[in-house]
Amino acid sequence: MRNIGLRCPHCSILPRAVKSRPMSALMKEITYMCQNPECGFCFVARLEIARTLSLSSIPKPGVNVPLSQHINWSAIQQLP
Repeated sequence: MRNIGLRCPHCSILPRAVKSRPMSALMKEITYMCQNPECGFCFVARLEIARTLSLSSIPKPGVNVPLSQHINWSAIQQLP
């Protein structure tokens, strides 16, 4: 798995993602392991979709992501 820039809070080394599990359509939990053998810290982080910047052209029913305040409101008003 890939790291998305999260660093170990103890030694600042980039940890390695070792597993993940979906919690919902908008969130998953990721287990990380510090790559510094002297540290050894393991932790779980959550990756969550927080807000919509651009609307999907194929929206899935039941998936509701809050709209960003920066979204183009004139484009939304033109939707059918």
